[in-house]
Amino acid sequence: MEYRREIDGLRAVAVLPVVLFHAGVETFSGGFAGVDVFFVISGYLITSLILHEQAAGTFTLARFYERRARRILPALLLVVLACTPFAYLWMMPDQVKSFSASVLGTLLSGSNFVFYFQSGYFDHAAELKPLLHTWSLAVEEQFYILFPLLFVFLLRRGRAATVTVLVLIFAASLLLAQAGGNFEARQSSFAGAWSWWATPSYGFFLLPARAWELLIGSLLAVQRFYHPAWFEARGRVLREMGSLIGLALVVSSFVLFTSATPFPSIYTLVPTVGAALVIAFAERGTLVHRLLASAPFVGLGLVSYSFYLWHHPLFAFARIWSPSALPTSVFLGLSVVALILAVATWYFIERPFRDRIRISTPFLVRSVAAACIVLVAFFAASRKTRGFEYRFPKNEFFAGVGPSVAIANQRCVRDKSQPWDEACVYGTGVPRVAIVGDSHAASIVGPLAAALQTKSISLVDLHVTGCLPVRNFLRANTGDRCRRQDDAFDYLMRSPQIDTVVIVARWATKFENSRFNNEEGGIEFGSDTQLYPDVARIGRPITIDEALSGIVDELARAGKRIVMVYPIPEVGWDVPNHMSKLKQRGQLNDDISTSYEVFRRRTQRVYAALDQLPDGVVTGRVYPEKHFCNTVRPGRCMASLGFKSLYNDTNHPSWMGAMPVAQSIVEIIAPK
Repeated sequence: MEYRREIDGLRAVAVLPVVLFHAGVETFSGGFAGVDVFFVISGYLITSLILHEQAAGTFTLARFYERRARRILPALLLVVLACTPFAYLWMMPDQVKSFSASVLGTLLSGSNFVFYFQSGYFDHAAELKPLLHTWSLAVEEQFYILFPLLFVFLLRRGRAATVTVLVLIFAASLLLAQAGGNFEARQSSFAGAWSWWATPSYGFFLLPARAWELLIGSLLAVQRFYHPAWFEARGRVLREMGSLIGLALVVSSFVLFTSATPFPSIYTLVPTVGAALVIAFAERGTLVHRLLASAPFVGLGLVSYSFYLWHHPLFAFARIWSPSALPTSVFLGLSVVALILAVATWYFIERPFRDRIRISTPFLVRSVAAACIVLVAFFAASRKTRGFEYRFPKNEFFAGVGPSVAIANQRCVRDKSQPWDEACVYGTGVPRVAIVGDSHAASIVGPLAAALQTKSISLVDLHVTGCLPVRNFLRANTGDRCRRQDDAFDYLMRSPQIDTVVIVARWATKFENSRFNNEEGGIEFGSDTQLYPDVARIGRPITIDEALSGIVDELARAGKRIVMVYPIPEVGWDVPNHMSKLKQRGQLNDDISTSYEVFRRRTQRVYAALDQLPDGVVTGRVYPEKHFCNTVRPGRCMASLGFKSLYNDTNHPSWMGAMPVAQSIVEIIAPK
């Protein structure tokens, strides 16, 4: 099969925006689409390889799989092995457990499944997962395992059958991607009946919703192999225009898309069709060919795989190591380090292991087996020691800090199929009090239930993570999950025995549509929490203020007493981890705190919206800031006291932090 330099150049175009996106360069807000370009290239190349070897009578599955193993495994295992000592030294126990699961998933070509199941609210931010980027390798590996079996079988049935089946699979996969990425948020019939796939994380991480991208390349390879005359007969103008349009589509996706763009979905056609056009039209003599086949592009393309492998662990461990947020310049510097490591890996690992003469098959097998044994041992040890928790004394400041959200009854989060009154009641009697809201409500549930039980009052937990406690508002990239908030309010309306409703939410992220920056180096990781009204259901756009007033009025008309909990101060730092890092450096000299002035600016709109709710409707108001701010130090909001963390992470209060808030709520519900 003819080597095409411009395809290596296209790899360079794909990998650089991915790295710059992860480095935080705002210009490349859609740099993640570079992965989709890689998918098209991979589909094209392996299909072309199979077709040419089938025609020559030299194709065997064993040879194909060995070639893929030589291409993928040596560099991948090197990077994973390099990550393990830093994970042991720098990660907190819960982070190590998450990391070790991704190690095992990577070894089994299934890390995309690991991250799919970890993609819920309770896992660490993506920026802190060193092996998160291996999800795309897992998708490709699964495609490499399955596609040759199907493709060879189809080729024996004829060209027409082959193309027909591939097109049908392409269409089904694209529909699945669209359903997971965008469509289900507005079509509840789909999301309700097929909720197992109608979720963004399913579409993002798993092969069924990604296969169509690789099949674009496969179908192009089939067309080029069986109809070479069509490609050869094209005029110069068509080749120039086709390749330029293709490159423009690819590059535009890197700068126009954002993390809020539904992905994968029909939007993904922009970079993938663009990549296909470049492969189809960028032949010798075209402007795009001269650009992509130039030495800098080809050189970067040749090391693009190792560059991709190294960059994300370097970025993740830098964030894990640093007590405060790092500037973009640091990540640009680390990108250079990743490129240097990539060049070394290309020369000393990738090239030798691809050569069957230099590295024999038995040596390849022994090397891979040895690396796997070491990594499986790391996984087993981390599980046995609960993330090597012996590294930290039991009585340290993080003792007693449990999961990222302190919930007494996990069933209320994990089993959405159970009725509220079966899964989510705390206490032995009929619940009189309900709590609604997002994960901040979940943080209060345990302490509130304990405090209410001293008054012989039962509580029902109706929180929905990540969702505003109002009707008819959805959150981007969560499918129809927030419609469960409507179910909670419907349950309240038909439950006359519940006379009091406590409303708790992380209001600031909903009103400001941004994560918290404490302006002292603590910048919260994670995507923005974009909300939008469910126009398909209500027929018109509404504001958050409108929706909040509406649900409060509805509850009041139903005879419910309403206790409104104002914002819990955010921190920006993951408090237990931040304290651990400072202690390791000998810099933990005082308790952690943040600026009260920043808190007031951040919550100004929230307070205005909550204050306008009439006192005749809202029975009581609880101000968590009174427990966190201006208590120990004027002008500061405390995140720890006596070196004990008041938070489980960047914003969810620990049991110790939540208990005073819970007691204030109880004083309103059942005054002495």
